[in-house]
Amino acid sequence: MKIEWKREWPAWLGLALAFVGTALVYPSLPDPMPTHWNAAGRPDDFMSRPVGAFLMPVTALGVYLLMLVLPRIDPRRENVARFGDTYRLVRVLLPLVFVYFHGVVLYSVLRNQMLLETRSFLAGLGLPFVVLGNYMPRFRSNWFLGIRTPWTLSDDRGWRDTHRLAGRLWVLAGLVILLGGFVGVSSVWSLVLFIAVTAVAAGVPLVYSYLRYRQLHPPTEGPP
Repeated sequence: MKIEWKREWPAWLGLALAFVGTALVYPSLPDPMPTHWNAAGRPDDFMSRPVGAFLMPVTALGVYLLMLVLPRIDPRRENVARFGDTYRLVRVLLPLVFVYFHGVVLYSVLRNQMLLETRSFLAGLGLPFVVLGNYMPRFRSNWFLGIRTPWTLSDDRGWRDTHRLAGRLWVLAGLVILLGGFVGVSSVWSLVLFIAVTAVAAGVPLVYSYLRYRQLHPPTEGPP
């Protein structure tokens, strides 16, 4: 799949802002720096400042580079080319999500010495869910992106039907997550809400993929 580099600029801009912004505020960051928080938004794990400060930007860069490589090694690369514009959107969106999370962490650490804005963190997941859900029906069968079960990978029609359902569920999940982030519920309940809706959005398509495959390929009775 040919890469149109001029259309990759949002990812480059986001990554540049993450690295440059972190470098600018680096002297003001605590050492050690929090890298994990509990449901109440309190830090419960730490890393040294050099690692903790740049862990998320480096991860975002790694995700972006990995998604540049995956279509070249996918055995179904022809299918990836069929939804190339959508794949490019996902490739640009994912590192920006990491950059957003990193911004929330830096803002929280610099503002109140480590208490994480959990609702802002979770609300930032809502929009990617909505965007990905809208584009998920365009995914074509591949080995790295989408609802990849033995049943979707074995039948293109089952793949399409599963991703149509998953797309609707992901949009609904994203809207619920956004609502939970804006209505002002507690950090703990925001996390509970996020886990619940993502479990539904991820679990229902998995079960459906099997049931749909059985509809399309009913088991034969008796000897062949």
